Amino acid sequence: MSFATFSGPLRVGTNRYNPGRNTGLVVLTQSYDSGDLTGTVQGTTNTAIATLPAGAQIVNIILDQVVASTTGTTTVTFGTASGGTQLLSPGASTAGGRFQGTPTAANLLAWQTSTANDTTVWLNNTTGTATLGAGRFIATIVYVQRAQDGAQNPTTFQN
Repeated sequence: MSFATFSGPLRVGTNRYNPGRNTGLVVLTQSYDSGDLTGTVQGTTNTAIATLPAGAQIVNIILDQVVASTTGTTTVTFGTASGGTQLLSPGASTAGGRFQGTPTAANLLAWQTSTANDTTVWLNNTTGTATLGAGRFIATIVYVQRAQDGAQNPTTFQN
């Protein structure tokens, strides 16, 4: 796998000069791996896990509990500030598996990120009940990079 960076948004399709006709914007992801949480004590940690470009639109937030929490519990929220829940509160993810939560109307509004600045996504992990005997999760932010003003189909083109 290789990585490349370029100024976006990247529009894909065969009708280059006709916005909105068979073209679409690329869906991107940024992921965070908590690593082994064994021995994590009760409390909350807040970690900046992604920075989305200005104008991006979040499409989904996925939490994969790849190693079930044992002894204690794990509850994760996502926000635009440390400790925040503006983006999603999927609930306890102790049992293992995929957790996507149900975004509220306020969450969905926050998914239309700032058109003035990049948006930092915070993951807030609360360990409750007892010290964890095991646990690990991967959080993935799925988003579309749009024009900085939030437009989905920019009308200007570069040759």
